[in-house]
Amino acid sequence: MIAVADFGYGAMENWGLITYHETYLLVDPHTTTQETKQELALTVAHELAHQWFGNLVTMEWWNDLWLNEDKFASWIQFLAVNHVYPEYDVWTQFVSDTLETCMIPDALHN
Repeated sequence: MIAVADFGYGAMENWGLITYHETYLLVDPHTTTQETKQELALTVAHELAHQWFGNLVTMEWWNDLWLNEDKFASWIQFLAVNHVYPEYDVWTQFVSDTLETCMIPDALHN
């Protein structure tokens, strides 16, 4: 993992290196808020999940790409952060972040 001062994205995974904008990786323990630390932990976990389940281990065919691109990495990031930092209570955030999004297709008029 490397922090880049003028990186154009928040973070990007590659085969051997994950690059982050410096604000997504470098933490000042005295001034960084708990909320920011939690978001940074989620970002690191998300990029590690993408690196493993997108670059090193891939889906068998293109029609399974949706699982890798967003849903699986998003779920894994919360699972990993909950394991490392249980005090963050990220499952509550996971539910609030994803419940409405998951229910939108169900609410569409057929």
